[in-house]
Amino acid sequence: MSTSSKYVRMAAYVMLALIFIFVIGITKDCGRIPYQRVEGYSKGDTLDIAILYGPASYYLYDDSISGINHDIAEEFSLETGTPIKIWPVTQPSDGLSKLSDGAFDIVASLPLDNNLRKNYKTSESIFLDRLVLVQLTDSVSGNAAVNSSLDLNGKTVYVAEGSSALQRLRNLSEEIGGEINIVEDPELSDELLCLKVSSGDIPFAVVNEKVAKDLALKNPRIHYDSSVSFTQFQVWIFNSSDSVSYKKFSDWFDSFRLTDDYRKIVDNF
Repeated sequence: MSTSSKYVRMAAYVMLALIFIFVIGITKDCGRIPYQRVEGYSKGDTLDIAILYGPASYYLYDDSISGINHDIAEEFSLETGTPIKIWPVTQPSDGLSKLSDGAFDIVASLPLDNNLRKNYKTSESIFLDRLVLVQLTDSVSGNAAVNSSLDLNGKTVYVAEGSSALQRLRNLSEEIGGEINIVEDPELSDELLCLKVSSGDIPFAVVNEKVAKDLALKNPRIHYDSSVSFTQFQVWIFNSSDSVSYKKFSDWFDSFRLTDDYRKIVDNF
């Protein structure tokens, strides 16, 4: 065999060895799924922020957009020089699924619960929120059918899909020693649930207090009672593998929450 043939065969063996090592390296990393963003959403340094649509979080009024989460996102972008794109969403489950897929970088905001703690990175509390029971008062007497938690025994209550009210109502059902029939609607937001209560299509719903308050101004028969309510900590949610965005926002928010600008945003809503 010629010397040149030996060199060719040797080079081939070296190449095969390198390929083998490369494949082994990939295989070892298969158990770790890195944070990746999908095509079709923003690229580069731009953060895609999904904001839950609602009067306290994000809403359109007289051709202007406002809300706690919207305004804080704008301040974060301005003060840190981070480009952002905001995507309004109506269902928490939709925002979280796209966050897990890498389509969104942040979901703002959801009530903190054990599921979020376990599966995502969560910020400190952005603001306090409250869920309330919404119902129609009697057209003759003006009285509400439910005036305490005990009155919910045997009643049917509607909540939006993915709402933290679902688990709260289950716990409440056990506490009162009865049964609350809970319907999780995959199609309706808090606003639409409120409208269905207002029109008499459904008897009860648990929604954001701000939503209930706004609708009560338009329909005096709408009743929301603080005796059946749930105070909750609203947090921003990050992909569990996205330490960069999480740290950048957390470091900024630790300082921003001490400012007058933050206080003004929260007080406005």
